[in-house]
Amino acid sequence: MKQAISPIGQEINTLGEVFNNEELTLVHLHLNSGEQIPSHDHKGLEVFFTIVKGTVEVTLDNTEVHSISMGTVLHFPGEAHVSVKAIEESEFFVYLIVRQ
Repeated sequence: MKQAISPIGQEINTLGEVFNNEELTLVHLHLNSGEQIPSHDHKGLEVFFTIVKGTVEVTLDNTEVHSISMGTVLHFPGEAHVSVKAIEESEFFVYLIVRQ
């Protein structure tokens, strides 16, 4: 009789908050072209954006603008106010890591 083997890896393809523990929160987002996320912050965290599809414009503290697309990672401190606008239909992950 064969014993069932539990998988080691977990495939994640849902949107929204997909992982959360005391050190890391991982959020999977999809924005249609022109859709925006209003300015907000993530105090006490380090923030990393990784783009899976499309291009987004990330504005930090209403002054610094980054246009990021697939293959680019954007890192910034969570104290910066961040807003996001999809230049085209986009999908990306946001990693929120507790600062040690």
